[in-house]
Amino acid sequence: MNKKILIGIGFIVAILLGVGAYFYFAKNKVEKMDPNTPSFGTGGTGTTFPDSNVSGSTYNSDFVPSSTAIFPRLYELRKAPVAGSGFFETGKGSTYTVSVRSVDRGLGHIFETPLSTYVEARIVNETRPRISEAYWGNGGKSVTMRYLDDPEENSIKTHIINLRGAFSLSTTSSNEFLKTEDVILPDFIPFIAVSEDKADKLFYLENNGASAIGYVTNSKGIRSKVFESTVTEWLPQFPNQKLVTLTTKPSANVPGYSYFLNTENKNVTKILSGINGLTTLTSRDGKLILYSETRDGAPNLSLYDTVNKISYPLSIQTLPEKCVWSSKELFVAYCAVPQGLTRANYPDQWYQGLVSFSDVLLKIDTRTKVSELVFNPGTLGAPSFDIINLSLSSDDSYLLFMNKGSGTPWVYRLVEEWQTTASSTNL
Repeated sequence: MNKKILIGIGFIVAILLGVGAYFYFAKNKVEKMDPNTPSFGTGGTGTTFPDSNVSGSTYNSDFVPSSTAIFPRLYELRKAPVAGSGFFETGKGSTYTVSVRSVDRGLGHIFETPLSTYVEARIVNETRPRISEAYWGNGGKSVTMRYLDDPEENSIKTHIINLRGAFSLSTTSSNEFLKTEDVILPDFIPFIAVSEDKADKLFYLENNGASAIGYVTNSKGIRSKVFESTVTEWLPQFPNQKLVTLTTKPSANVPGYSYFLNTENKNVTKILSGINGLTTLTSRDGKLILYSETRDGAPNLSLYDTVNKISYPLSIQTLPEKCVWSSKELFVAYCAVPQGLTRANYPDQWYQGLVSFSDVLLKIDTRTKVSELVFNPGTLGAPSFDIINLSLSSDDSYLLFMNKGSGTPWVYRLVEEWQTTASSTNL
């Protein structure tokens, strides 16, 4: 069968499984652990769990933004599924503002929500149906969208959408909508990653049937070849514009491998190897890696020091895909950790939607190996979260994430006091 067709079929299956498989297959037989047993080490060394949440944490599902409202710390930004969300930050000091930009999954509409007001506005007057994935990069000024152009032909399209102009939240005039510039990437790209240091860089892999070829491109589509391998299935991460982490596609019973790719000299260095169910998350400076290993039907999180070449178990059972590294403190990570864990083949069955989690959020200090509870949705009266796609604002004030089950974006204010900024700012 034609290789492009196979890739297209895989892309469609991934979308269908990610959105609906849980609801269709939730009755599949899996072995249950004690639901009252947390999947982080209650008796583990160096882990602490406060009796209550951070002071002042609130969640209000009926919250309506207004000039006199008391803003909740945990807030659902959109009630409909999104293809992807990201931060957009402008100004400095007293003029600093932080917003969240999102792409609607159904129609591809682009919205912006300033976190000083929670007032959402549509900022692009375009409709792009069937968007399944959206990756925000370049400081929120560009978004890479992926969609099926023709489901019958399995045609996967990838466009970089550059946003131009200024948008005013104080007017609804169509003249104030942002303009867009499309840059079309090759068809049938299986994997992409945006630079996490806000650089105008994107890494993607092309599969020509015999090998995987990696390119770094900017938002204008000017690309440079930096990688080639006969292994065709890699999960890339782009911690900074000089470093790409390439980890083999994981499975619970298959040894995994992870490599560092230097995008400047194109050197490839093996970092981790022979680890079943291996998935990874590299810190922004490349000195630390969170990684999971499947043991006894559970994903066990560990830390790898790439400088001293030493691994440390963290006594936490979760996946690196449910973590994010701090923007300010390079040794700190935030991780969503399941409360009670279903024994299964990880990460396979979680990817497939056969298993879902109910998470709490922990802050992990990798120097001391001590974890502290950030928030528990249950104590806030919020719904259960299976947290994915975490990101942090540049000052670590806000945590953005998606609930895997609903596909909706949420924001949690990490700082205790809400910082007031102008409610109608030209962005």
